Amino acid sequence: MNDNNTTIARLKEEVHAMCLRKGWGVDGVQNPQHVAMAMTVEMSELLEHFQWLEPEDVRRLMDGGDPERCAMIAEEFADVMIYGLQLARSLGIDVTGQILRKIGIVDRRPPKPGVPKR
Repeated sequence: MNDNNTTIARLKEEVHAMCLRKGWGVDGVQNPQHVAMAMTVEMSELLEHFQWLEPEDVRRLMDGGDPERCAMIAEEFADVMIYGLQLARSLGIDVTGQILRKIGIVDRRPPKPGVPKR
């Protein structure tokens, strides 16, 4: 499985199956409040990999020049996404629909002054 051949629904079910195997929550559904709080902890762990990096270090990451750090970032990103998918499944959030809705909202906002364009 990879991004090109796996649906979000399938990922939600894979995460739910893991929760069932681990005995997490009632019938594999954990308290959404706890899941959201845990998500922030994982996000902090993700951010630690960027702490104190200089712009050239970030560019090196983006160019594939630090595969070890990228692997650690990927693992923490996966933790954040696992919690996000648990939250979405337990609350009945259509991830695709909400992302597309939010893109529409952002597209209607005027550009912020001082934000560099790439």
